[in-house]
Amino acid sequence: MPEWSGRGRQPLHRKPQSAAQRVDQWAAAQPADAWQRLTLREGEKGLWLPDYLHAHVWVWDGEEDQARCWHLLVRREVGANSISHYCLSNAPLDTPWQELARVQAERFFIEHSFREAKSECGMADYQVRRWDAWHNHVALVMLGTLFLVKQKKAGRNSGPCCHLTIWSQRFEHLLPRRQLTTEELADIISKRHYLRRKAKESHARRSQVARE
Repeated sequence: MPEWSGRGRQPLHRKPQSAAQRVDQWAAAQPADAWQRLTLREGEKGLWLPDYLHAHVWVWDGEEDQARCWHLLVRREVGANSISHYCLSNAPLDTPWQELARVQAERFFIEHSFREAKSECGMADYQVRRWDAWHNHVALVMLGTLFLVKQKKAGRNSGPCCHLTIWSQRFEHLLPRRQLTTEELADIISKRHYLRRKAKESHARRSQVARE
């Protein structure tokens, strides 16, 4: 809070002691020897060796009593002129920046697992209205995804590593399927027509109420 001089209105809003700075502008002003290269992991195209900047910065949201000291981690791909990613971390200040970089890089695998669960196990293909039905759907998706991941892991020793899509297609074609009878197929079609008709009637009622 700015000190009150005794004249005029007493200040009510806190103000920072220094001006805010953009991360990209700060990174562009750093010398070349400030960047440090780190070997993160082995990828399909070889070793991943990005360059990093690390600093302790003060972050304030304009409402708290005081600013917080956080880690700032800036990543730049080798040969690039601009940063590709940056992140803030509230980890203890003595945490090595190399550990922060490795943890942040794990985000790729987390997002990839969600994409595979959506594409191969129908994670986003739910049509439910109750929370318990949504829980049941997600639980089954997680079990199905876990089964495919275990099959993928077990098959690494027998050949080249395959994506979950390949394993899903394998089981789709190899596992036996029960053939629907004529009566079962007719019942499915009848239920779909019934639900479609009810949806049209509900829409018509809502439109009538809106016009009135």
